Amino acid sequence: MNKKKNTAPQGRHAIGPSTADSSKKAFDQGSGTAPSSSSARGQAARSGLAGKPAPSRVPDATIAMPPAKRGTKPPKSTVAASKQSAPSPGVRPVDASKASKRSRKNKPLKVVGITLGVILGLLVAVYAGIAVYFTDRFMPNSNVGDIDVSLMSAADAEKALVEAIDDYTLSIGGDGFSLTLSSSDAALSIDEASVIRDMLDDTNPWLWPLEVRNDHDETDKLVAVSNGTGLEDAIRSAVEEFNASAEQPVNATIAYDPDQGAFAVQPESAGTALDADQIVRKADEALAVLNPKVTLTAEDLLKPTVLSTDAALATATANANTMIAAELVLTMAGDTAATLDAGLISQWVVLGEDLSATLDDGALTAWVEQLASDCNTVGTQRSYTRPDGKSITVSGGAYGWTVDSEALLATVKDAVANGTQATVEIPCSTSGKAYNGAGGQDWGARYCDIDLSEQYVRFYDESGALVWESPCVSGLPNGKRDTPTGVYWLNQKASPSTLIGYENGKKTYETPVQYWMPFVGNSVGLHDANWQSSFGGTRYKTNGSHGCVNLPPSAAGELYGIIQAGDVVVCHW
Repeated sequence: MNKKKNTAPQGRHAIGPSTADSSKKAFDQGSGTAPSSSSARGQAARSGLAGKPAPSRVPDATIAMPPAKRGTKPPKSTVAASKQSAPSPGVRPVDASKASKRSRKNKPLKVVGITLGVILGLLVAVYAGIAVYFTDRFMPNSNVGDIDVSLMSAADAEKALVEAIDDYTLSIGGDGFSLTLSSSDAALSIDEASVIRDMLDDTNPWLWPLEVRNDHDETDKLVAVSNGTGLEDAIRSAVEEFNASAEQPVNATIAYDPDQGAFAVQPESAGTALDADQIVRKADEALAVLNPKVTLTAEDLLKPTVLSTDAALATATANANTMIAAELVLTMAGDTAATLDAGLISQWVVLGEDLSATLDDGALTAWVEQLASDCNTVGTQRSYTRPDGKSITVSGGAYGWTVDSEALLATVKDAVANGTQATVEIPCSTSGKAYNGAGGQDWGARYCDIDLSEQYVRFYDESGALVWESPCVSGLPNGKRDTPTGVYWLNQKASPSTLIGYENGKKTYETPVQYWMPFVGNSVGLHDANWQSSFGGTRYKTNGSHGCVNLPPSAAGELYGIIQAGDVVVCHW
């Protein structure tokens, strides 16, 4: 229980109405000037005694405040008045006039801020609106080939592309070639929507302030295609017709120079023929971007595939010159039959696909076979003059020269490969006594001459002198018993001998003779015939032999003593 410190009643002094009213009036009007201390105290007193009669004011008297009840808080108005009338020590009182001035200064800044905010919002709205505008529209300075699509919408640009394709023609020309193709010729088509979408995707509409100042060439996004093979077929057909009369390109190669007697590199040449693949490619490129013209240049000509600068050509030239260094003198019986030299060998040197110089086996073999044919005399027609001056031509027989073609081919190849320089006898499987070239007398002066037209036989020795002669009876000229013509060797001599004849497998005769000198195998020969009553003349036509040459027995004996196996026998008409 609280003790009362002072129980004496406190006196109350009323505050003059004039002072209180004037202070209140001044404060309520917001003059901004704090009331005087007495006025403040009066105001605080009024705040604490609201609803009670004001005490009389005693000058210079202290006003006693009624004691506060325990556990109660003073009214807010009292506290506020207390704070305003009696500030705590060390706290500066607020100058209301300055606060009012600062408030008036901040108002223009707020207006500026609001204005800027509005302007910025408008700018953002405009920026975004333009960006949205260009999401489906081309930027300024935009083109597709020759088509200006600036500020066009996607739909308008698609329409422009379709019209351009419908009116499109492709002209290809240059180097004397000319071809014009329409869009229908090329079966031209395009996915307009896809192309336009790709073109629009190439720019960023949200960066339009930068994009509007740039050039936009969207030609590379244009992809027109030719359906089918119409375009290619038309171009290839026209090029093929043009190339039919054009000069084809020539690769660099090696060639024999007769003046230098050696091989040298020959340069390439381009010619005037066109490269169809190249032109088709350029046409496709032009068509893809609707370029109306393709101009042909030297780059569109067919080009040589081998150039003179190729190191392989230098190697081939050296190898070829090694081959033609060979020089062979080919002989038959010591007589020159052919000469193998640089001029001839150069015809057989060929340049392979790998640019290596080799011998053309086919050409070389053909030459060897031709030489063998020219040198072979067995069975060939020969013309010669008999020592008595009679000119004779004879064919057939087994005598003569037969070249061994395989051995000759190997000899020539080896000589060429090694650059051999020598005189070489042509290898032969049969050889004659002499060689005077094809068609000439290929036997020596020594031989036996049987003249069927004269029914006379002669033998000449090594000097060509007639050493024996005699009339004869030859075979019956009925197609079965004729004496065969040709040039033969005397196969053998036999004395005595028995002649046996067969016809259809049956023995037709068996006749002994003293002197047997066969020249056609062992069936036809010279022999004595004591059963003939006469010789020479035309007796052979009625009493001719079975093909042999019948001689008087004494003459046959003489000849038998002269002739030798291996001697040449020429039987002719």
